Amino acid sequence: MLEWIIEVGLAIIRMFAQPFLYWFLILLWWSSYFRMKKERATFGTKVFSYFHEAKGTWAFSIISGLLLSILVVGLGLTVTIPVVYLLAIIMIVLSLFKRFFFLSASYTLGILTIMVYLLDVFGEAILPVSWWKDLSNIDFMYIPYLIAALLIIESILLYRTKTMDTYPEVTKSKRGKNLGRHRIKKATIVPLFCLLPSGAIEPFADWWPVLNVGGESYGLMLIPFIIGFEHAVSNILPVKGARWIARNVMLLAGVIVLLAIAGYFYPVISLIAVIVSMIGRFIIQYGFRLHDQEQDSVFQLGGEGVMVLGVLPRTVAVTLGLKPSERIVKVNGEKVETENQFYHAVQANRAFCKLSIKDTNGEVRFAQAALYEGEHHELGALFVKE
Repeated sequence: MLEWIIEVGLAIIRMFAQPFLYWFLILLWWSSYFRMKKERATFGTKVFSYFHEAKGTWAFSIISGLLLSILVVGLGLTVTIPVVYLLAIIMIVLSLFKRFFFLSASYTLGILTIMVYLLDVFGEAILPVSWWKDLSNIDFMYIPYLIAALLIIESILLYRTKTMDTYPEVTKSKRGKNLGRHRIKKATIVPLFCLLPSGAIEPFADWWPVLNVGGESYGLMLIPFIIGFEHAVSNILPVKGARWIARNVMLLAGVIVLLAIAGYFYPVISLIAVIVSMIGRFIIQYGFRLHDQEQDSVFQLGGEGVMVLGVLPRTVAVTLGLKPSERIVKVNGEKVETENQFYHAVQANRAFCKLSIKDTNGEVRFAQAALYEGEHHELGALFVKE
């Protein structure tokens, strides 16, 4: 037991020697900076603060990572330092595309597997001998299972998407008309403990570790595995869109598990499972785009009242329960058809506000709230500009 405690402590220390954690913080800052810059240009104010892209993910990611680590270590799955740093390079390169979509485990682990297969064949001439041996000795039969587990985590994070988790944007139609849309976007870290082929832990059973890279003792490494997703949605409510994607990602994970099981009997199917995961995740991304385009836009101009595109956190709009795609048809009994009319109707009574709000089903509800000095001049509601 003492050996395990020592190795857990060393694994946490080793985590700070890896680039994953530092790059994740840089990536979040980078994404937040350009998002807020775009929000200020579009709405005249930032909508969400720095690092909001990871908000609401930590508890679930840590718990799921620890559960996955128990499975990984329990089976005795072993990695090496060259594999860890190769994975870090892949994640950094993919994140340079400025889309969290490429941080899905289907891509990061898929590209890692393909590169290791290629380096196993051609790497002896270009890599140090120790690195080539470490890479060529890795048994990647378990990678499809790991991809499937991380896709399940991604699916659950997508399914947990809430109204205040998506980012309002304004884009142009083919006719040059302003249209609203939302961006479903998250990135998080899944802490993953893996075995190293050298350390203080001795094998405690003949079957453990199941898959290893030689050695008679083992250590632990904590990999802060970065996962992410990003989808633009124009014609569906963002929460419904996120759940559509989540269902299909979960289905893909199930297919990968079935292929991984077959890979136990026919090893080449393990490689096929990895390729299927990459192609499948791309099909889901592209398929959702087509599915979204087939729907009628819920964020376009026109129609009764003014369309709510988004809501600023900690404003009266939150108190009033305003949600994206709803229409404000009356302010204090006065009909409003444009943003300017809404603004003037609110200014007419700076102590109190009563709204008539129509949802996407055409049902009208009423909401009211007291107003106080210094509150947002438009209550914190964001609109599609004329």
